[in-house]
Amino acid sequence: MKPNYSLRLLSASIALGGLLLLHAKTITIPGGSNVLVTGINDSGEMVANYTDSAGTTHCVAIIGTSMVQIVDPNEVGTGAGKGTSCWGINNSGQIVGSYSSAAFGNGFAWTGTEYVDIGYPGATAGTTAYGLNNVGQIVGSYADNTGQHGFVYTVPDSSFVQLDVPGAYATLAIGINDSGTITFEWVNSAFVFSGALFRGGHYKILQAPDMVQSKARGINSHGAIVMNTQDSAGAWHGFLYRNGTYTEFNASRAANSFPFGINSSLEIVGGFNPQANPSVERGFEQHF
Repeated sequence: MKPNYSLRLLSASIALGGLLLLHAKTITIPGGSNVLVTGINDSGEMVANYTDSAGTTHCVAIIGTSMVQIVDPNEVGTGAGKGTSCWGINNSGQIVGSYSSAAFGNGFAWTGTEYVDIGYPGATAGTTAYGLNNVGQIVGSYADNTGQHGFVYTVPDSSFVQLDVPGAYATLAIGINDSGTITFEWVNSAFVFSGALFRGGHYKILQAPDMVQSKARGINSHGAIVMNTQDSAGAWHGFLYRNGTYTEFNASRAANSFPFGINSSLEIVGGFNPQANPSVERGFEQHF
């Protein structure tokens, strides 16, 4: 399949006042807008979401110089809020995400040969699968009559466990590594976002310094976590959290940076708004 995306070198890595501007590749999809690269595995295979002119969401797997459309066969409808979205990819190339149904979205896993539905038992307003590891665990969120909750689904025994960050109004479980450490973005009753991780039966709140909002997203095999944060002026930035230390980074010449995924080699993927055209969102891949 002829690739229909482009990669453009943005900048070399430089440090500026403690802020890292990283060597990054821009990922664009001709005819697509709102590009967000959401996952990358240790082989460098990626998944990305984009919207078409009607506002329908599409997902592609980027494998080397090829692009493969990921379309759940059960998706319903076109336009805003419709389509298939991908949120994570593991080292076997398995992918998780969600698709639009007649009423709410439903989660799925692409095994490489088939699409498998993932729906939290008792969910009344949709399920989304956000992340997966290499040992048969999937995390995500679902909504019921009491609110929005995170979950972890263990594939070998088909078991679900509900996860709620203490004090959260809504919880989304975003990433999980092979050790079972889970990352979250959660919102309080004032609708302010914070990050969190769950390890060894305990939650730890993650809040990047000097930022008003933080979201913890992908986590790699070494426990390094990529975060998306907002400053007091409203701009969004990336942070890497590892070994108890927060390090800020941004794509060069970006008005906003929206990192989402990370692999074991500290390759980070996400999206950004260029300073020259902040209404556009493009994807990026960069090495920390």
